[in-house]
Amino acid sequence: MPRLLPLLLAGAALAGCTVGPDYQRPATPGSTAGWVEPGTPGAVDLAWWNRFGDAQLSALVARAIENGPDLAEAEARLAEARANRSAVAGTNLPTVTAKGSATENVLSRNGQLPIGQIPGFQREFRLFDGGFDASWEIDLWGRHVRQDQAANAREEAALFARRDVMLTLIAEVARNYLDLRNAQATAATAKATAEADTDLARLTRLRFDAGETSRLDAETAEGAARASAAAVPDAEASATAAAYRIATLVGSTPEDVGAMLRAPAPLPASPDEILVGVRSELLERRPDVRRAERELAAATADIGVATADLFPRFSLFGSIGQQARNPGDLFSSDSTRLQIGPSISWPIFSGGTIRAQIRGADARGQGAAARYEKAVLGALSDSETAINRFLNARIAAQEAGAALEREQAAFSLAERRVASGEDDRLALARGRKAVLVAERRESDAAARKAQAAVALFKALGGGWS
Repeated sequence: MPRLLPLLLAGAALAGCTVGPDYQRPATPGSTAGWVEPGTPGAVDLAWWNRFGDAQLSALVARAIENGPDLAEAEARLAEARANRSAVAGTNLPTVTAKGSATENVLSRNGQLPIGQIPGFQREFRLFDGGFDASWEIDLWGRHVRQDQAANAREEAALFARRDVMLTLIAEVARNYLDLRNAQATAATAKATAEADTDLARLTRLRFDAGETSRLDAETAEGAARASAAAVPDAEASATAAAYRIATLVGSTPEDVGAMLRAPAPLPASPDEILVGVRSELLERRPDVRRAERELAAATADIGVATADLFPRFSLFGSIGQQARNPGDLFSSDSTRLQIGPSISWPIFSGGTIRAQIRGADARGQGAAARYEKAVLGALSDSETAINRFLNARIAAQEAGAALEREQAAFSLAERRVASGEDDRLALARGRKAVLVAERRESDAAARKAQAAVALFKALGGGWS
């Protein structure tokens, strides 16, 4: 038998092949074309949240990366994938098992062996056995190669899934922080508007009492004052809710972060220019696309694993140890036992199960290919949409800012006219209300621009590194 082992190993090396399809990354439609939207060329900013110039936002992002529960869950899944990859790699090596036993044995007098007719043979005896069993499967058809490929691809998919979670987490922290500051600005403007509407209602009531206006005007002014007052608690509730959402994202209790964030602060100024890079590099940067591509690679390797079940499996096995009836004889050379040789296992008939499993693996591969194509098209669409929204939000913010400047200029003119006696205080109150409305619109436009900037940064795939 020792003479046969080198021949068997040499035959395995010569005859071995890898069944199943070899993976090739599919071509990505539209990835080599330029941007449809007129984005600003240049390298994508990876640490984009610092572009808002808000130290508290940057600190919250760092805290979320350090303590966020979503990221901790993704880390655990990555650790699981790495452990699975190590387990699969271990199947390529020989296995060695240590065994030992000490048994009391009683043989049947009426069994197959005529115990009573064999001189010196005892029916009852003890048996002590200890040694090692070893086995190694020869990978003739590339089953282990495909298993390694699938496990490595799934580990990489878990890594990109973690990066996708990180990118989403950073974007959610930024979005909720902007919601918080915008809600605080809304609450402040709502309070000022309520005061202005109350003053306007008071002046309108005075004119009604003097017979200079109708009851309808007075009631309408008082209704507007009450509506403005009602908007204040809604805005304050929105700010509190945003603070609590941030606490969850950064892995803290509401009272830990909420108190820190409740102090009003201005809305961070979003950048006017966002570099969008080269469109062909987008798919390499987007972790969701990279994850889908790695899952497709794993599914392709699984087809080879299933296909290998059609062919025979060859293994080498061996067992060596000491066996004796008395413990004192275990270390004697006469107690040595040895068994070594090849084995073969071939599912000649399985009722079509193996071929059905191959078809199932092939169908899962087709599904993974469809998901990858969807991820590619979705990434391209998301990015183009995000560029378009940011550019339009920037225009809207500029127009809202210009409208605010005009209302402020009109209010300054109203103040001069009232001071010179050319107009009454009711016109001044109306001018003040118009400025507050313009301020609210300008703040909302700035918030939409900032949110559009976050969406664009996320769509470009920056931040997970």
